[in-house]
Amino acid sequence: MTYQEVVKNIETRIGKFKSKGNIRIKKFLEKLGSPHKNLKVIHIAGTNGKGSTVNFIKDILKEDYKVGSFVSPHLITYCDRIKIGDEEISQADFAEIGELIIEREKDILEEYGDLNLFEFLTIMAIIYFEREGVDLAILEVGMGGRADSTNIFTSREKLISLITSISMDHMEYLGDTIEEIADAKAGIIQEDGLVVTTNRDPKILGVIERESKEKSAEVFYTKDLTSEIEKSDLKGIDFKVKLDGVEEEFHLSQIGDYQVENALGAIYALYLLNKRGILKISLDDIKERIKTSTWKGRMEIVSRDPLIILDGAHNFDGIKRLVESLDNFKFKKLHLIMSILADKEHKKMLEEIASYTDEVVFVNLDYKRGTSPEELSNEASEYGLRGQVMTFEEALAYYKKSYQDGDLILITGSLYFVSEARSKILNYDYSI
Repeated sequence: MTYQEVVKNIETRIGKFKSKGNIRIKKFLEKLGSPHKNLKVIHIAGTNGKGSTVNFIKDILKEDYKVGSFVSPHLITYCDRIKIGDEEISQADFAEIGELIIEREKDILEEYGDLNLFEFLTIMAIIYFEREGVDLAILEVGMGGRADSTNIFTSREKLISLITSISMDHMEYLGDTIEEIADAKAGIIQEDGLVVTTNRDPKILGVIERESKEKSAEVFYTKDLTSEIEKSDLKGIDFKVKLDGVEEEFHLSQIGDYQVENALGAIYALYLLNKRGILKISLDDIKERIKTSTWKGRMEIVSRDPLIILDGAHNFDGIKRLVESLDNFKFKKLHLIMSILADKEHKKMLEEIASYTDEVVFVNLDYKRGTSPEELSNEASEYGLRGQVMTFEEALAYYKKSYQDGDLILITGSLYFVSEARSKILNYDYSI
């Protein structure tokens, strides 16, 4: 099979074959000899910040270790979900492993049914990482945690579980309360495991503490670290944090204050793993390497003149964190372009950002989960926003025409939309 044929096959699986639990992927991997048992894993769950945290850890470790990383969704093509260091899986390897999965799927079809898209890609990443002999694999949970396709590792394989910011999202699958959602995320904690969380909400921490206690896992909180942002602007962020009573200074090239929380999770996890002799990475190396770590599509400056920032804030908490960062950028006028998925809290997202502009252009997302831009425009009017509907090209031309020095064009609302927009601004092909 060709790469394109494998992509066509897996895209038929979008939104299909939902499964409760992860028994299907476990049975499939058993048929292949359980390659996941040969990996060492850093496992990351949370509502927001997972991808950024994966990227920080990957960038810090890639010089000393052969590091695999698995994230979703992709920014350009499916291949950028699966990397070793900065190198994406090749289309040839993607096609070969994809064909193997499709061929072996018949072994589980009768009893367990077809693999869904995320199971398929998780299996591909595991096969690829095991085949290439990575020293460790950093895996981002797809949704939830307890029943996620990535949650198939025991404490023998898992070095640490890291739980980033938890908020209300995917309620139709994970539950209607923050405690229920936290319970799903906390399901990645392993017996006698090591856990780091960046959360601060007592309700969420209560769930994580209970799960950790039940599994005799040791949990560490970034909230217990004394940290402070000293400077934050379009050039990056300077912050300091106390580790074992010693104040350390860090710099991020990645903009957006919320990235400090993600960086703290990555720093603390690696600091603990080094302290226990599980990994060898000095604090000086962490400081030096995290400086240059950036995550495309998250508070990414794709143009300076005009100033255009992309941010994949795709739910209410993401928009709230984005808004908190906007205050540092000292722009004159905000020109906003958005598209939001149908299963998100559109109204709350629009209300949160309404105080920063009086106009927003909505673009139809070329993805079946996208919300009608006309519907979003009607909702926006409830918060004093003048909504317009255009194609992305029309929206960008519209704002460039009225743009003045000191303004900001912000593109946000969905990671899928940001991916599409980025490809058009930077002129490359994008494939969902």
